Amino acid sequence: MLSAGDEADFLVAFYQHSYQDHIGFVREGGVLLYDSDNVEPNLDDKRFVYVGVPITGLTVEALGGTAKDKGKNIFVLGLISKIFNLDADKLKRLITEKFGGKDESIVNTALMAFQAGYAYPVGNVLTKHYRFEHIPRASGRAQLTMDGNQALAYGLIAGGVRFGAGYPITPWSSVMETLRRETAKVRRDFRAGRGRAGIGFDRAGLLIFRISCGDWQRRPRHFAEGGSDWLGVHGRDPLVICNIQRGGPSTGLPDQR
Repeated sequence: MLSAGDEADFLVAFYQHSYQDHIGFVREGGVLLYDSDNVEPNLDDKRFVYVGVPITGLTVEALGGTAKDKGKNIFVLGLISKIFNLDADKLKRLITEKFGGKDESIVNTALMAFQAGYAYPVGNVLTKHYRFEHIPRASGRAQLTMDGNQALAYGLIAGGVRFGAGYPITPWSSVMETLRRETAKVRRDFRAGRGRAGIGFDRAGLLIFRISCGDWQRRPRHFAEGGSDWLGVHGRDPLVICNIQRGGPSTGLPDQR
């Protein structure tokens, strides 16, 4: 994976400012895929390969006039999956799962945007740059796709956690959403509460965890919750503490100590 500061091989720019702010991160010979409805790159700069696609117009055309700017990211996902020869069927399943809890029309709209992007004729300009051979896995073992928060949630379930305490706020709230959904499947009672309540459950014999995010130095509510954690520490209570760090600038990386 790339981190900020590494050179990128591929940049997708939806807007002029995103092109101007990020083109410097692209290596020489890299590809700029841009929305020709909104972006005018400097084509005199011969360091990059330029591919303009009317992303906004094509998305509106595929989804109808009410779409406006909505759905462009899913359109580009379909376009990129075609360029990189990704497993389109798997991506469609992921899209269906992602929006599965919403109205069926939202799922259908997302799939329409994906298919429109996938069907766009990118030609040989990009496919000759990036083409990955799809090799079926011999074992046939199913693979899981998840992010760090989901992995944490499943780890807590496997570890036998029965109670969680935390203020519901991004970027950790999806942990709670996963726990609420999955604990019902295994017939385990999971309850969520705030700060000091967890200490009571802990001393009643339940394995618990505490979770929050951001910097405790600047947020009074986090400081108060942190106080309950210290109460548990000094009481030698078994306790799992999870601090999900924000990615700045909103009281995140710049303030961590």
